[in-house]
Parts: sequence; structure tokens; C-alpha cells
Amino acid sequence: MGNAAAGAYAAEPAQDSPFYLGAAMGASSFSVLSPSAPVPAGRDKGDKSGTAFKLYGGYRLTEHFGVEAGYARLGRLSQWTSVNGQPALQSGSGRALYAAATARVPVGDAFALNGRLGLARGKVSGDESLVPAGQRIAGSGTGVMLGFGADYRLTRTIALKADFDYFGKLSKHTKGGMLTLGVRADF
Repeated sequence: MGNAAAGAYAAEPAQDSPFYLGAAMGASSFSVLSPSAPVPAGRDKGDKSGTAFKLYGGYRLTEHFGVEAGYARLGRLSQWTSVNGQPALQSGSGRALYAAATARVPVGDAFALNGRLGLARGKVSGDESLVPAGQRIAGSGTGVMLGFGADYRLTRTIALKADFDYFGKLSKHTKGGMLTLGVRADF
């Protein structure tokens, strides 16, 4: 009797819980729209990539559609600029809060493709008091958030995820995105 019950359980399709939480870590990439300056001799060049992580949670309205909100820390960035003809290194760290509609397409029993479309409120923090306002990478901005990826279900409640998220404008002159690997838990 026990084996028959186990066989029946294994044969039934996995039902996703509507609530989930996740965490992921990876690499970020920034695009800076303000003018840059040549790197002074003997100095490190600017860096437009960093270590990133995100925490998120969501609710599935149906098997294929839902909503998600999260916080992403995009790491540090830096860029050389010119202030009164002199080179100056401006730096900061980026982050974003986002809310998005989600779409999910199961591919077999364990794999699924996913996508996100929503809004992100980003911010780049940094001390740039000497840099003219029109060249600062620091500030805040709102942009369209776009994400896509895939997940692999390890158990009924735990999945591994690989995602790319683009947050649009983090500030007036800075855009950012991230590529991450993580884990999601269904509740």
C-alpha cells in the first residue's frame, strides 16, 4: 500500500505554491551617459561592473502569470571625468527597488522560462561635490524594468534560477542591469 501511494504521488503533476521568496547573486553592468575623461597615467581606470545581489518575493495569480517585487544591490561603479580641466574620479554604488508583472512558461516537469516587466526606482549614491551637476553619476531615477531567465526545480518547493534583469535609469546619467544565479523557495 505504501508503494502504491508513493507511485501515485510521483505521477501527479507538481503544483506551484502561489507565494515565493528568492535570493540571487552575480555581476552587474553599468552604462554611464555622462562625459568621461582619459585615465591619468599610473591610475586605475574606472569600473563599470560590480558584484550584485537581489532579494525578491512574488505571488502567482495563475500558473503562467503573477506579480513580483524586489530589491537589487548593483555594487560599485566609477568613472573619470574632468573638473576645471583636471581629472577627477567619481564613484558610487547602485541599487534599485522594482515591481513587475511576471510570465512563466513551464518546459517539462523541472524547467521553466520566466520574464518580468515593470518599473524600477533606482539610486546611485556617491560623494561628487566637486563634479559639475551635469556630469554626476549619482542621483536617482525611475525606469522600465525588464527581466528574463530560467529556473530548474530541485524539489517541489526549491528551484535554482538564472536571471538577467535590466533596471533602466538608476540616475540621470546611469543605467544598470545584472546577471545572477540564485535560489527560490515556494510557500
